[in-house]
Amino acid sequence: MVKLPKNIPFMDFRFKTYILSLFLVLGSLFLIQFRGLNLGLDFTGGYVIEIAPPKPVSEEKIKELLKGYGFKSFLVQETKEGHIIVKVRLDQPVKKIEQILLEKLKGAKLVRFEMIGAVFSSELKTKAIYAILSALLLITLYLGFRFKPMWALTALLALFHDIIVTLGAYSLTFREVNLEVMGALLTVAGYSVTDTVVVFDRIRENLKMRPATPLKEVINISINETLSRTLMTSLTTFAVAFVLFIFGGDMLSNIAFAFLIGIAVGTYSSVFVASSLLLDISNFLSKRIKGNIKAT
Repeated sequence: MVKLPKNIPFMDFRFKTYILSLFLVLGSLFLIQFRGLNLGLDFTGGYVIEIAPPKPVSEEKIKELLKGYGFKSFLVQETKEGHIIVKVRLDQPVKKIEQILLEKLKGAKLVRFEMIGAVFSSELKTKAIYAILSALLLITLYLGFRFKPMWALTALLALFHDIIVTLGAYSLTFREVNLEVMGALLTVAGYSVTDTVVVFDRIRENLKMRPATPLKEVINISINETLSRTLMTSLTTFAVAFVLFIFGGDMLSNIAFAFLIGIAVGTYSSVFVASSLLLDISNFLSKRIKGNIKAT
């Protein structure tokens, strides 16, 4: 096992990490605003074509077939019955895709052809937003109960940082954002908060054991004490996500991408963003309180 330095002054780097985080967040917001997100059929509406081929056909063969005809925006899935499901957006020539599949897969039968309407997709959008807001509310209540409200605020700010940067990565790569990705984002949020809670727990313990030690030093000590645990957990999870990203196919790869970015950014924010905000907001509030006492 690699031995880590015991006294890394993490808080001395916090202003540099503020600049990095500001760049990542503003860059992500810029991309989301002007490039947009590649929303999947769940949110935009579209068509679903299910074909039963006479003999098993791989997803890759269907993708190559449709790409050969110039189609780019589609999703191919294989069912356990051996059927092929193709999902395309509303603006795609769906009848032509159906015709190509039936002609090239001789003997294939059309099992299902249906449209995901705009009303249904709008409802899914609303539910996805409610799910994220509900999760953030519950996380805030939990953190407020376990720690001080101000500590909960810093953890929540770090959490917003992680989600925005992850969405920015999807906008940059223009990967599809669907319901599965939204679920992955919620999982990333939970992972990020768990990492932050571990660091905050150690800070709280050290504050009780070292009441005379400055907060900055206590935070540095606490991060150093939890660093091995944080890195081991993050690297292990990152390795699994990386394998899924490489070998998981289009659907799993797309979900694993959220884990890869989320784990990396979440680990960074737990060590630097949440702890740095905790230090600077605490110092700001203590100065205000002292100033008010002197004024009176």
